[in-house]
Parts: sequence; structure tokens; C-alpha cells
Amino acid sequence: MKKKKLCPAMVLLSLVLTVASTFPASAASGTDAGNISTTDTVVTAAGNTTAEKTTPTYDPVLARRVLTAMGVVSSSQTTTAGLKKQVTRQQFAKMLVQLSPYKNKVGTTVKTSMYSDVKRTSAYAPYIKIAVQNGWMKGDLKGKFRPKQAVTLQESVSAVLAMLGYSDSDFQGNLSSAKMSFYKAQKLNKNIKKKAKDKMTYGDMCCLLYNMLVTADKNGTIYGRTLGYALDANGDVAYLPLVYDELDGPVIAGADWRSQIPFKTEKSTIYNDGSKSTADNIHEYDVLYYSKKLNSIFVYQDRVTGRLNGVSPDRYTPSAVTVAGTSYTLADQTLAYEVSAMGSYEIGDYVTLLLGRDGTVVGMGNAAKLNSFIGGIVLSKTEKVSDDKNSNEVKKYITMLDTIGETHEYEVEDLTKFSERTPVEISFDNGKPVVNKVSLTRLNGVVSSDAGSYAGYRLSESIRILEYDSSGSYNRVKRNRLAGLTINASNILYYHVNADKEITDLIVRGVTGDNYKYGILIAASEIANAQTMTFMGTYSYQIGSQTGVATSNGQIFAMQGYTGPAQFAFAGDGTVTGIKTLGSVSVTSITKTEVSNGKYAYTLADDVGVYLKKGSTYYATELSKVMSLSNYELTAYYDGTVGGRVRVIVAKAK
Repeated sequence: MKKKKLCPAMVLLSLVLTVASTFPASAASGTDAGNISTTDTVVTAAGNTTAEKTTPTYDPVLARRVLTAMGVVSSSQTTTAGLKKQVTRQQFAKMLVQLSPYKNKVGTTVKTSMYSDVKRTSAYAPYIKIAVQNGWMKGDLKGKFRPKQAVTLQESVSAVLAMLGYSDSDFQGNLSSAKMSFYKAQKLNKNIKKKAKDKMTYGDMCCLLYNMLVTADKNGTIYGRTLGYALDANGDVAYLPLVYDELDGPVIAGADWRSQIPFKTEKSTIYNDGSKSTADNIHEYDVLYYSKKLNSIFVYQDRVTGRLNGVSPDRYTPSAVTVAGTSYTLADQTLAYEVSAMGSYEIGDYVTLLLGRDGTVVGMGNAAKLNSFIGGIVLSKTEKVSDDKNSNEVKKYITMLDTIGETHEYEVEDLTKFSERTPVEISFDNGKPVVNKVSLTRLNGVVSSDAGSYAGYRLSESIRILEYDSSGSYNRVKRNRLAGLTINASNILYYHVNADKEITDLIVRGVTGDNYKYGILIAASEIANAQTMTFMGTYSYQIGSQTGVATSNGQIFAMQGYTGPAQFAFAGDGTVTGIKTLGSVSVTSITKTEVSNGKYAYTLADDVGVYLKKGSTYYATELSKVMSLSNYELTAYYDGTVGGRVRVIVAKAK
């Protein structure tokens, strides 16, 4: 039998009727929902076009993390077993309220129950009352709420759309079908494979509620934003602010630190320096924060030891202290009192500051009492008039660099014991610093792939690592940057091992190269006169899209006549203290993380500089724009450190 062909007009009419019956009736103009407006209907049917345009990931793992941090679900409900459990209607009512403006306005009981099967004293009664009064949920015709019955997808969708501001009058045709169609059109169905009558599990519910948070409401505002939650660049709910903004603490770790945490620490998750850790790695005077919702503890071990140089704005109303030349904000009035004119500390005392998660001072103690030490290397030595206000005597001093990048000056009796890069440690005796020259056992070996051990020692999770170069550049290094690297004794300037056989402090050189700047040397003018001992250089450079000119102070780098990719070391005053050329390879294959010359692979630095070269001019560009090897000839330039990376890529059009 032949099939009848539909004429174009009939097809168009069928399509219009389908759209009209599927999407909210608020698309229609006037009061007659059956009259379709040519200006408003299609726009509104696809969602509010005035809404913020976002591209959320709808990641189910992120969804669970976000809802756990918000306290909507517990960590036990997001385990493999927990995600398979069904959500009851009373549990769903509570979730809805927790994701509404009423989340902090819920009482503990209700005066009268709205339904015969909901006891007035039930912990869920207040949530059910709010959910029903706001039209998110409803009972049946028999006056029952069915609180312990599993909620279906259809019921959940109806509630979510109501929370987004839509009412039944916004939909046409079969109400249930229209709502389910709109639910799919708004991408609220992401990662949910249930049919309308299917019962919802915690896994399904986490996805649905998260999808609601990242969806625009009827007014065009992303729903999560209406509740005050921050969104990232994609439009996902920003997870880390949720976690850190609600952390409790700080707790200064002592012998009884477990008793100050309001949950069983044996079963909690502990993080130290951004990585998972254990309670065994929590030491006295560590700074702890905790989240009861996440059953987690966050450990901070940042400390600063040095001379109390000053208090600001003054000792009557202090809000910050200066230690070892750097200012630190005080977290509370108790600490402010301690450094005030009425407190126990005096200017010139050697103190240890305990820093919290935001870098403010949350604890403070006498350096000797906290068994503090300062480890590092000697930068220079000198003789000068005493720093003591009442003395004009000439004394001997060394300047040292510690493992967090602070410099300190200490008086010593004999300068002949010290030279540049001599490893030293400062201890404290009766409040006075004692400078000790350190003898180091030579260490050689490969850092483990997890950066947890090296040369027979564990690397502390809170290890302080500084990379230093004799040119004067230095910067702090994360532990995981050393993973898998071979570090020889010649690379190590200083290290400290604690009683637990852990390396807690380390100064290296020539290991990562991350303490330098990388870019293009545009021109070099160097003057070298051995007779007059005149050495001076002027160097034009480009780093990214920024250009500049720097001079050297009493040294040159044999760069005259060279232009191209280079490594730069700059002093704090902007003078250049070192310039080196880079190794190079022709690129035969490339990804976003590495290049190859057909024989070896070379890892790209996170901040690799990419330049398009036309003639003798370099133009800063993006890697994605020059990755086509059929269109561009690429040369990769790498530094020569142990953990060297490709620092510069130069592209030339073929």
C-alpha cells in the first residue's frame, strides 16, 4: 500500500502544533494560550534568551561533590552503594528546601501536620510544609503525602520546574508530557536515564539537582546564582569556594587536637598541601581546618621564623606584623593584643608565625619555645657598625636565604667560616639566634614518581623547596615538580632532615629552571674593558607580548650579535643578572603537552611562550593557532636543567 505524501503546509502546521503543546505557555502572547506569538513563542520555548549563556560540564562527579559541600547529601550517600539507594519523598522535600532561599529558615517542628501520614514531630515535617506551601510538591487526593515512598522522575521534574519559577499554567496540552519535554529541552536530563514513572536514586537526584543549579530560571538567571553560589567560566558551580568558605577553624595542633574536631578523625579524609595525607603527618603547631559536611581535615604547615621588625599601624592598634622584612596580617584581636604595647612581645624578639589558609597569622610563639629553626644558605658577608641602637662597634654579619625565599641578617663571630652558598641553620638560645654551619651528607638519586621519597628519605608533604641560582634568581617549588627527576649532590645546596627521617627543607639549583623568565632576546649591546674593569650590557627583550630593556650591573653575558629565544634572570630591581641561549629541536609531532623530533619527546612548560616569526620580528601567539605542521615549521627551545621543559616555540609559515 502506498504511503500518502504530506504537503509542506501540513508538515509546517504539524510542527507548530507540536511546539505549542510541548513548551511553556508563557511563550504565547496575550491571555489566550492558544494564540502563538511570532515574536515570543519560539524564543521562550527554547529557554529565556536573555539568560546568561553558559556551557556547564554536567559532570556527575562534580555534581556529587557540590551537593555534598552544600550539605544537601552526605558523603555516605555518594558512595557506590549509597548512590544506588532510592530517595524518598520526605528526603526529596528536604533537599529542595536546602536548595532554596528557605535553607536557613527551617524550624525543628510544626504546630499541626498537613497530612495524616506525616507526624507533627517528624524531622521532615518542616521541610514538607515548605515544599508544599511553595507548590514544589503536593499530596494525593486522600490527604496523604506518602513520605517514605520513593520519589519518581516525573514528580522530581515537576518540583524542579516549580523551583525554577514555572507553574502549571505555563504548559499546554498534556501537563506531564509537556513538563517532561521541557525538562529535556533545558538539559535538566543530563546523565539521567530514567523514564517518567521510574524511581529516583541518589545518583539520579544528584544529577538532577545539580542540573537545576546550572540552569536559568524563568527570569533568565542561573538558579545557583540566585542562591548566592559562584559559577566558574563554564557556568558550573565553583566547588572550591564552597569547600573553603565553609571550613571551620583554625585549630592549632597540640597533643589533644583530635578532641577539638567534632567528628571521628580516624575515618576522616585528611589533606596536606593539597594532597591526601594521614593523621600521622599532623605535627604539633600545625594549623588545622575542618569540614563536618565533607568529613575532612585540611592541614597547613606554613611558618615564618625571624626577628619581629615592626608592628603596624602602631603598637596601640596593631593589625599586622613585620617579620624578616615581610608584613603579615593578624587574624584576630588576641594576636593583636600580644604584639601591642600591653602584650608580651617586643620589637626585636625572634618569633615564629603560624600562617592560616589565607596567609594571615593565626598563631604566634617565641621561636625558641616552638623549637623553631631557620635553614638556608649564605648569600653574603660583611662587617659594619652594629645594628644595636646603643652601640657603635663594628661587627661581623652574614646574610642568609631561607627555604621560603626570605632573607635574614645575623651577627657571627668569625666570617672566615662562611662563604657564598655555605649551608647554615639558625637555632635560638634564650631568645637569641645562634648561627651554625651545617655539614651535609652528599645525596644522589631519583625522586620517586609520586614525589614522596628521595635518596632513602621521605619528602615531607609540607616540604619547603627553594630553587636558587647564583645569578640571584630564586623561587619556591612544589614537591610534585621534582617527581621522577634525577638529583645529584651537585644540585643540592641545603637540606634538613627531621626526627622522622623526612626531608622538610630543601634548596636546589639547576633542577627545574622554573625560577627564570623565557622569551626572545631582540638585541644586545655589551661593553667589556678589562683595563678599566668596565663591564656593561644593555639588552632588549620580549617575553610574551611585553617588551623591555634591561641593563646588567658589572657583568656581560657574551650575547652580542645573538637574537632569538633565551633564558633570562632578573634581580628585584629589574636589572638582568643572567642570559643564556636554549637548546633546540625541530618539531615533527606536537600535542598540547609535548613535542617530538621523531626520536625524543620533550614536555612543554605550563607557560610555554609561542611566537610567530615573520622576517626578524617575533609576534606572540597561541599554541592552538600554530599546531598544524602542514602549515607551520616549528622549532622548540628547551632549558638544560635536570627537569628541563620546552620554554619557547617559534613558528614560521611554510
